[in-house]
Amino acid sequence: MIKNVLLLLSPLAVFSQVPVVPVTPQPAQIPNYSNQSFSNPNNRNIIANPTTQFVDVRQAQQHQLIMREVEQNEKQRTETLNQIKSDINEVSNSLGYHLPSHSNEKGTEFYRQVFDKMILLNVENYSVKDVNFDIENAYFENKLSKDEFDRTIKETAEFILAKMKEKNFDLNSNTAKNFMLFEFFSQSMQVKGFKQKHFPIKYDFEDYWGRQNWSKMFVTKLLKTNTGQCHSMPLLYLTLAEQIGAEAYLSNSPNHSYIKFQDEKGKCYNLELTNGMLTVPSFILNNGYITAEAIQNKIYMQNLTKQQMLSQFYTDLAGGYLHKFGYDEFVEKVINKALELYPTSITANMVKANYNTELLKYVVKRLNIDTETQEGREKILNYPKAVEVLQAMQMQYKVIDELGFQYMPSDAYEKWLGSLKNEKNKQDNEREREQLKRLSKTLNDSKKKMDKQNKS
Repeated sequence: MIKNVLLLLSPLAVFSQVPVVPVTPQPAQIPNYSNQSFSNPNNRNIIANPTTQFVDVRQAQQHQLIMREVEQNEKQRTETLNQIKSDINEVSNSLGYHLPSHSNEKGTEFYRQVFDKMILLNVENYSVKDVNFDIENAYFENKLSKDEFDRTIKETAEFILAKMKEKNFDLNSNTAKNFMLFEFFSQSMQVKGFKQKHFPIKYDFEDYWGRQNWSKMFVTKLLKTNTGQCHSMPLLYLTLAEQIGAEAYLSNSPNHSYIKFQDEKGKCYNLELTNGMLTVPSFILNNGYITAEAIQNKIYMQNLTKQQMLSQFYTDLAGGYLHKFGYDEFVEKVINKALELYPTSITANMVKANYNTELLKYVVKRLNIDTETQEGREKILNYPKAVEVLQAMQMQYKVIDELGFQYMPSDAYEKWLGSLKNEKNKQDNEREREQLKRLSKTLNDSKKKMDKQNKS
């Protein structure tokens, strides 16, 4: 689920197009008489009439006075324009064209520490568990216990592996590991030797966007309440998969994320943890908000690589920061790193667009520009850096449009999730689950047979 703070803001209506530069009125052309002859061009031998000479001299003097007045007016106009430009430059330089920084606010230092730590990570070899914990812990200003978190994950992984042994599942089978992980999320489970019984993880319908409480997005919250949503559930799944050595991937669809894995025969499975069901690709495609461009650009329904997953973590870091403190240059810094790792990340591109929009709103407010009027829209053209901010925002929205993004309203998302319960999807779920279970059993039987042959 794309968090509500990551949801795309509508661009300013008045900036739907770059304003056309107005044509500056040119001063009237004053004829230059300084080189004109006052003689009669038709009869150069006739002596000029004294009266005519007097009139011509007077006209020449008047023309000179007009020219001096024009020159003075032009000089004054130039001085006025230069003063205006000077004032504009002074305002522009004092503005800085950056959102006010939150760096002096209590708690921001923990986000900067996590960012500095993430920069040093190997993009192909890092711990999902550790990175995600650091991001969540930054929100709580380092008040969470890492030892307790590690212990909970370790004990949960041991519980799952013990259940696999109890069912005589092949501990080296990726199919069997993912099947048991999915069972852990969707079924009640009890294992001999473990006192505590596990109950299926439920979907938290209350504030699942994290609008009132951002920690609703967290794995640490899920572990405490056994409830989560489509951000925390897949992250816990990947954390446990990492712990037991299973291979699985995060995948995105509009406003949503889920798990994908491949069995030993090459078949891919889509695990919908919010409902505890296995889905087919048509269910995801039928949500009505996946365009052909989005499929072509691979922004949805793809297995995220480790590098792309790290980009997602940078976006999560930015999301927690801006939810707690707001937009500033740190958010831009973090999201630029996310886009460096994964240029077509739809969530990272949306945060970037939101940042650019907030920056433009701030700039026009500081410049006292009323964008509701034509005069105000033209006024922004006097500030080249402000125009650059405007164009950067427009370009970012263009990137998102070209990626094929289509906004999915909350009610449409809820309706789509609810459609999992219709008869066809239930049948698809049962068929996929039975196939996965049967394959796990077949692989287990094959392993037992090989083990028996090896012993003999």
